[in-house]
Amino acid sequence: MTEDQYLTIEDVAKVLRKHPRTIRDWIAKGCATKRGRIHLDATKLGKSWLVHPEWLELFEHRVRPSRRADLDLE
Repeated sequence: MTEDQYLTIEDVAKVLRKHPRTIRDWIAKGCATKRGRIHLDATKLGKSWLVHPEWLELFEHRVRPSRRADLDLE
């Protein structure tokens, strides 16, 4: 995979409407949910964190599973 297939912290912040610091915290410390802390998967390239779109989608599903109730998992 090439670097251009990944999202920057700023891209993820725009998608989720959160501050970039919040996104970095979710990578490092996780996001608190009723089921415990859920981390946003990311990879570090130099000093920058990058998130693959599939990782972001999985994170969103783990944090808010009811929003993806239309998924057919069979």
